[in-house]
Amino acid sequence: MTPMMEGHVDIPLRGSTFTLVPSLGAACELNRRHQSFGALLAKLEAYDLAASADVVHCGLGRTAEDREMSEEEVYDAGLLDLAPLLIRYVILLANGGRPIRPDGDGEEKSGGPFAA
Repeated sequence: MTPMMEGHVDIPLRGSTFTLVPSLGAACELNRRHQSFGALLAKLEAYDLAASADVVHCGLGRTAEDREMSEEEVYDAGLLDLAPLLIRYVILLANGGRPIRPDGDGEEKSGGPFAA
């Protein structure tokens, strides 16, 4: 993947591949709807259909009129297959749209609140 596309996540929906694009708008909207990225990740890990549809809807930059379509596509794709990809996307959003970089020993940096 090219550096420009590193933060993007491809997902399969109804036989086609769509790309979730990290953006400030998607980050703010998802964070607002779910109170925090941590709460949203917990919902995705619990296979919450509405939260999963929110991520797809915001990640694809869709309008309110497309909400039902997002829900149907997520249901059809199956949460067991889709959830890991949506979790990856939310982690990217929480990191400013950038992948977490491994440090010198191969461990991923946490980027936690006290990270230097």
